[in-house]
Amino acid sequence: MPLYVEGASNALAGVDLLTLEEGRSEAVVEDAGGSRVNGRAILLGALLAVLFSAINGYLSINIGWSFSYGAVAVILAYSLFHKLGGGSCRKELSFVLISSASTLGLYYGLASVIYILQTDSSISCPHWMAPPREAIVQASLDPRYWIAPISFLFLTTALTLVAGLVFTYVLREEFIRSDKMVWPQTAANASLVDACITGGGSARLVGLAALIGFAITFLQNLPSFWGYDLTLLDLSPYLPRGALFAISLSLGFAAIGYMISYKTSLSLMAAGLVTNLVIAPYLVSKGTVEYTPDIMQTYQDLLFKFSVSPALGVLLLGGVLLSVFFLVKNAFSKIPNKREGETDLGYAKLYKVLVRGLLSDRRCLLVLVAMAVTVFSLVWVFNPFSPLPRAVSMLITAYMFLLGSFLELVLITKMSGETGMGMGIMSIFLYDVPIFSTGYRGYPGFWSYPYFRPSPWVSNGVLPYIKYREKFDLSWREILKAKLVGWVPTILFSVAFTLLLWKYVGFGTAMMPAVQLIQSKVYLTMLATGDITGTINPWMFLTGGVLGALLEVFTPVSMMGLGMGMLLPPHYIVPFGLGGIIRWYSDRRLGREFYDEKGRLIVTGLMASSLIVQVIMTVLNNFI
Repeated sequence: MPLYVEGASNALAGVDLLTLEEGRSEAVVEDAGGSRVNGRAILLGALLAVLFSAINGYLSINIGWSFSYGAVAVILAYSLFHKLGGGSCRKELSFVLISSASTLGLYYGLASVIYILQTDSSISCPHWMAPPREAIVQASLDPRYWIAPISFLFLTTALTLVAGLVFTYVLREEFIRSDKMVWPQTAANASLVDACITGGGSARLVGLAALIGFAITFLQNLPSFWGYDLTLLDLSPYLPRGALFAISLSLGFAAIGYMISYKTSLSLMAAGLVTNLVIAPYLVSKGTVEYTPDIMQTYQDLLFKFSVSPALGVLLLGGVLLSVFFLVKNAFSKIPNKREGETDLGYAKLYKVLVRGLLSDRRCLLVLVAMAVTVFSLVWVFNPFSPLPRAVSMLITAYMFLLGSFLELVLITKMSGETGMGMGIMSIFLYDVPIFSTGYRGYPGFWSYPYFRPSPWVSNGVLPYIKYREKFDLSWREILKAKLVGWVPTILFSVAFTLLLWKYVGFGTAMMPAVQLIQSKVYLTMLATGDITGTINPWMFLTGGVLGALLEVFTPVSMMGLGMGMLLPPHYIVPFGLGGIIRWYSDRRLGREFYDEKGRLIVTGLMASSLIVQVIMTVLNNFI
């Protein structure tokens, strides 16, 4: 995802995004007492942004998921300001909410490069993409090795962020005035802010849950300083040869299992148990998978010789087939008449709006041109698609910058606005397939192309708050200031956090299984080498995709849970499933309303404190 770096604010000022004219006065009615956003809101928003960034960075590297903590941010701000700080206002709570949610990091960019070089000695990367191999072998944090690749990520992500903001600004009215674009999570957070101001609150639930999660996880990890591991229960030695069954006693992962759909959690547990207790010993008995007493080593062998092929088929091909199914279904469905308040969000119309908006606003046009010139200059200098000629690299970049990113932005914005969910799978068709069809083979181009086009994700970080800006009692200027408060510290923190995790915990360990990196490397290797059969089993890939899509459509099984169950180490299968069982029971016993009103707050507090303490204690254990 794109990030903010120093210098972007000057560009934004040139576009005048902070002082947009919306046909109304910028003066916003304030709560009683005339309170405004002050230092305490900025400080709390920045601190929460860093905390949430650490949690989601850890989760995204390991399982490819991230979560929203908006409700927790609002309740903490309400507790600290309104209850303990002598009063607060809607504007202040909203500012903390937005800034805490603005967590953009370099986790994937750094971690993926490290993992690629760490696991394959035959791969070489240019200096702007990765440090020298000796730095990876030695796990060195010497700044000399990291200046070039980190600087590249900082610069290019800043460019993509500003360009994405320009696209968002020009297209904002088309999305905001559509009745279909509701952004349900943001609407719920707006209601929560209103509930806190008008009375009530659930701060005690979050605080108590966080305290419990902290205490349990701290006590679990404390004996590790003396060589006793109370965080993991390995039962594999007591099972048939080759069977893998270990339980991570992680409160945080059980909380995640509760937070996501119980269909996903239970599907994940079922797929994981079948893979590790049935398929693994069978493959070991046939000699396909080599047995070792080290559970992680056996898991890695099982992963690359079996699990990854059907799992990627489920997650990648299954997602494609599912999208095609629903497109066909919608195409044959009766199209209702357009209701009042609905707008045409077709690609052709929106692209015309974009072009006309840029031509009519010289400041936006100049900033976008400046971003484009810088990006194209970097492409010309680095030629990321080498050995293709520089002219071909420029043509690929022109397509991505002028058309591909626009299509992706519209797709992601519409999905999130209408359903509250977003998927990046469309990048396969918008970028990977066109680049692959040029004949390019190599790691740098497929890894770096997201940094050479306007960010398609930034719109969902801004538009929902503009949609409900009156409920949040924030102006455009204040919304973007809140975004900057979150962006600035999290980009800096993400670099240090990723490097520390790699050096002192490692990628591909029981603590850091790095499933997302494994999955990404396999897919990237297919593109970079053009050798599908050398990377995955095509028949298992196809079978997994078809089976996953059919199960998603015709049964309660979750395709996402099915794929992740085959990819995750055996340690996490039971915690996820246990959380799913508790969620299934509470939904039936107490009703879905319990989760919406209390359950989500409780497990968020448990998850946040447990995962943070778990990571910190593991890092400290390597120092002491």
